[in-house]
Amino acid sequence: MSLLIDLLFLFASFIISFFLYPLWIGFIYKFQIQETARHESKIGTPTMGGFVFVSVVSILTFLFNQSRTQTLFPVFIATLAGLLGIVEDFTKVYIKSGLPGFLDYHFGFISRLFKSKKRVTIFEKFVEFWRIVGSTDDSGVQTHQKFIIQSLIGGFVAYWTYFKLGWDYLWFPLIGNVHIGIFYPIVIFIFFLAVLNFVAFTDGLDGLAGGLSLFVFMAFWVMSVSFEYNSLSAFCATFIGALLPFLYFNVYPARVFMGNVGSYVLGAVMAVLSIILHREVAFLIIGLVFLVDGISSPLQSWSVRLTRKRLFRIAPIHHHFEALGWPETKVTLRFWIFGMIFGLLGLFIALL
Repeated sequence: MSLLIDLLFLFASFIISFFLYPLWIGFIYKFQIQETARHESKIGTPTMGGFVFVSVVSILTFLFNQSRTQTLFPVFIATLAGLLGIVEDFTKVYIKSGLPGFLDYHFGFISRLFKSKKRVTIFEKFVEFWRIVGSTDDSGVQTHQKFIIQSLIGGFVAYWTYFKLGWDYLWFPLIGNVHIGIFYPIVIFIFFLAVLNFVAFTDGLDGLAGGLSLFVFMAFWVMSVSFEYNSLSAFCATFIGALLPFLYFNVYPARVFMGNVGSYVLGAVMAVLSIILHREVAFLIIGLVFLVDGISSPLQSWSVRLTRKRLFRIAPIHHHFEALGWPETKVTLRFWIFGMIFGLLGLFIALL
């Protein structure tokens, strides 16, 4: 019966999303909601395509699949991440407007808190560190500002799971739960930030992040059903149904890009699902393509900074393969294949 309900949510989100996407794409084309594209052929393609699948999943879950212990927490965190993504997307679209200056002025209060020369130097080093770690940013929200906001969200996740839910353990295959005490919120904080950003870094080719996310949510769906997390399994099925129409319009040549509103939500929800299911370690395999592709960008930046040498021709690594002469579709499909393989392997590990 639970599986039938899951499929009902899947088909409902699929039909609603498929109906809304042409309307949304027409709207954002009309108002030229687009960001600077790396490839000349992609100039003019609108962004913020993730807004539809995020909205459909949130509304269906809030109306018909509320569960205080399973679904409301990931929906709340997804909302926070989505709001940050919307701000970033709009500052990219309206980079020449007064909004970036508005953000700089209001976020700048942090630097004004530091009066002494020594403290200002520390803050400047903090800004420089995150400029290097982050990818090239053409939005009004700078990398260190994004990190501060992301840290607040990640800090809330760590606080809620440790102090409110009382969790202090990580699950390991063939071992079981290992209690790590006060180190648990630290691990969760780092885990959340890493997944959130690495998924965003991977969103660089038509269909890449959307397809990989589909395989991850399928793995989470099977896990939720196996562990009898019925509301969570319906939530995963809803996400799968809403992602499919997006992927239909996002595969090469894309009619719409996901935008940060989509990639941040996907990363945040993946991290939270891993935490709720206590399968953070298994996710390191399930989402390995995301993690490898995502970490290649800061590794490239640090390598250039420290050794003046590049690890890859272009980072993230999916662009490296393009630079080697692979067509975009070949890169995407081969990444999908590895995403499926690691998704199945991680699922196998999670069920041990």
